[in-house]
Amino acid sequence: MPGQQIVTMEIGLDAPLGAEPAGFEGLAGLVVRTADESTNQHPGAAFAEAMESIGASYDGSAGLTGSHVGVDVPVTRFDAAATLFVELLNTTSLAEDDIARQIDAARASLAQSSQHGSALAGMAAAQALWPVGSRLSLPTIGTLSSVDNLSAAAAREFWAARWTICGAVLVVAGEGVEDLDLSVFEGWNTSGSRSHMSAPQSRLDGPRIILVDRPDAVQADVRIQQTTVGRRHPGWPALNVACGALGGTFGSRLNQVLREEKGWSYGVGMTARPLYDGGLVTVAGAFRTEVGADAVAEALRILTSTDDLQADEVNDARDHSVGIAPLQYDTAGAVAHQVAALVEAGLAPNWVDDHLAAMALTSAHDGEWSVNRAWRELLNPDGWRIGVCGRADELAPALAERGFEAVVVNPTDVMS
Repeated sequence: MPGQQIVTMEIGLDAPLGAEPAGFEGLAGLVVRTADESTNQHPGAAFAEAMESIGASYDGSAGLTGSHVGVDVPVTRFDAAATLFVELLNTTSLAEDDIARQIDAARASLAQSSQHGSALAGMAAAQALWPVGSRLSLPTIGTLSSVDNLSAAAAREFWAARWTICGAVLVVAGEGVEDLDLSVFEGWNTSGSRSHMSAPQSRLDGPRIILVDRPDAVQADVRIQQTTVGRRHPGWPALNVACGALGGTFGSRLNQVLREEKGWSYGVGMTARPLYDGGLVTVAGAFRTEVGADAVAEALRILTSTDDLQADEVNDARDHSVGIAPLQYDTAGAVAHQVAALVEAGLAPNWVDDHLAAMALTSAHDGEWSVNRAWRELLNPDGWRIGVCGRADELAPALAERGFEAVVVNPTDVMS
């Protein structure tokens, strides 16, 4: 990547959230967040000081497809940073004090989420969409009960089992990376076995709407979701454009009605996100409490309308999606992360280029997978599951008047 003097080296690990033992949700992220606190060779703050002395920084995340850990460093300091990175991979301490501090931070994060309407609506929608106990129905960071089960011993066991070269991918991005010496990574030789993730299956029973009661809420936060096909499906590019035309831009149908005509919201978003098998479509918005039920009903009316998307709507959404895509990949870190995720999913590193090219060719009605065909065939009108957070004493009866019987819960219910 010419001009990118900050080089990123990222490793995608076969350590997904689904590999966490039951009752220990949050473990994968705990290991990622604590790994750079200390190593055998650089105990305590010495590892952070060694990284800072060469201008390097560590970052990572744990997700449904795996864990990602990486280091950014000026290209002139690559060798020193790579040596420290391999040291972290081989001998991270996961010390008792460091783990305890990160567990406390997780508890604080959950406490903060319990006061955040959009987070609670997202958790409610996930619990309406996925089977009870499914990892996809629980917060990435863990639950109130599972965080209490986490410990240094559990973290070390997970690290030993999952932070291995089995199923891992190393991506290095930046200027001149083809000339860098990567032999230091041969020193990371821990072996293991692949995790076995089953394809996610959405819930067939239970409530369609879960309403999280926050008596002090000043608005109604709404999440509307359903599962769909994933990146390997030939209709995926057209589906992404359909989501953009329905709710992905300020000129989209949902925004034209809910924001511009009704004045109920500052804006609504709609996205299609790939999972490790399949995909997830999400509509998100916040509305005045007194119109929250109307907003849910109107959003579902638009999403299930029989009025085809017109050429100008599709063209605007398509051009917007293709046009802003380069902004997502303007750093070495963004490219490295995307490539690692693609390889983890069994896709080619240049998949994004092919996907954008396919999106650029989509149209409202023409082609094997037109945008309207993707909307009609890949989104089930009866498949939407809904999470709402707000004042239940107002929202529950208003939803019932519009034919939606909501199950009312409190924040602790969706976070436990």
